Amino acid sequence: MPPSRTEKLLSAYLDRENATTALNYRHSLLDFAAFCRCGDDIQAAVDQLLAGGAVAANECASRWKRSMVGTRDKRGKLVRGRGLAAATVNLRLTVLRGLVRKAYRAGLIQWELDVPGIQTERVHDVRGPGMDALRQLLAAAQASPGAQGKRDYAIIRVFCETGLRRRELSGLDLDDFEPGDSPALWILAKARRQKERVGISQKCAEAINAWLAVRPECRDKALFTNLIPGRTGRISSTAVYDLVVALGKRAGIRKVRGKNRVHPHALRHTVFTEAAREVTRSGRGVETLVRFTRHKDPRVAQGYLDASDDAAASVGGAIATALDGL
Repeated sequence: MPPSRTEKLLSAYLDRENATTALNYRHSLLDFAAFCRCGDDIQAAVDQLLAGGAVAANECASRWKRSMVGTRDKRGKLVRGRGLAAATVNLRLTVLRGLVRKAYRAGLIQWELDVPGIQTERVHDVRGPGMDALRQLLAAAQASPGAQGKRDYAIIRVFCETGLRRRELSGLDLDDFEPGDSPALWILAKARRQKERVGISQKCAEAINAWLAVRPECRDKALFTNLIPGRTGRISSTAVYDLVVALGKRAGIRKVRGKNRVHPHALRHTVFTEAAREVTRSGRGVETLVRFTRHKDPRVAQGYLDASDDAAASVGGAIATALDGL
């Protein structure tokens, strides 16, 4: 198959409206290219896959899957492979199957991949480290000097009140912060095309304003930036992750079964667990919780009755109050 056709195929496949989706697709195919020993040349890896025929392609995809899943001993210790999470493996296989299906529909090949994902149970611990851990994080951030302390405190405060994903937080722009009597952040949530208004407390708005007062000059319109001299720019989602983990260690929050209890998604779990408790106490229900958590599927939110914007805002306010004035 002429390389130019593969190039057009890839360009069309990776042209996604949602930037996060496009990034996830590209990362998945980069991982496949690395597995095929093509470095970061996605086109070469796809050429190789499509040219090999159905049997060879399915064998290649199966080997890739096995390398991602890995092999564990009786104690659950990883002895071979990478041991990636089932969700990660399934996403990457879905991306590769989708690309091959697009090639099939374009008439470039006469077969499709038949490598299934991993069956998973939805049940998992979503409680997070708890409200005490959030208070410890806020205290640790407050104790940090200078601009870093103000930035870190504002970031943790936003996490604690909104339960944002780290990419949602790192993607915030200056214009997404709405101060005033009813402060808010405008969030581009996962798999959404339009930003949504999420209310925050005055305490959170004050923390953001304190950070903005010392925020370094930056061409980027990012609300939160890194603090690298001469290279100031938007803080990356990886840096946000590292920041939270480092604060957890500084706060003395111990690991559980060798794993960090404190990372951005764990904070999200704690916030939503506390929100669910508030919804239960107030007699509200699933719509209120779903509006606050911004999940598309109500089953994920695990909530209770009756929705309104004011009710959802009061849930966030209850969490702000629970932070004990930090």
